[in-house]
Amino acid sequence: MKKIKIALFFFLIFISCSKKKEPCDEYSKPYFRYNSAIKGENISIRKAFDKFIKEEVNITPKNGFITLKIHIDKFGNFCNQENFQIDENYQPTIFNNGELIKKVEAISSNLSGWQNDTETKTFYLIRLKIEDGIIKEVF
Repeated sequence: MKKIKIALFFFLIFISCSKKKEPCDEYSKPYFRYNSAIKGENISIRKAFDKFIKEEVNITPKNGFITLKIHIDKFGNFCNQENFQIDENYQPTIFNNGELIKKVEAISSNLSGWQNDTETKTFYLIRLKIEDGIIKEVF
């Protein structure tokens, strides 16, 4: 009886550990450690935001940063993204009552050509610097 209980115990552990995860459900690791990047990296990202940057003026609050954390699966496909918005005093804020981040996320979610050199889900960071009500830099 004891052997059956032990066998059942290990069988249940095996079954619970062998559940297959979807690529986007895995834990994300930093891109700079695992060599994921978009083809043409900075040039491609800047081109994607170029028209948007020229059109967006009178951003409120006038100064701050937006950081996008873009999750890429192990096959180089976009999974999801998170955003962090801070003002010049490093306090959480929302630019243009949330309208700016909607546009930024629409652009970033349509970036294509991600390459992931590993079999690991990674994340990539894109930052936008806002100064005097306009986007000064994308890095």
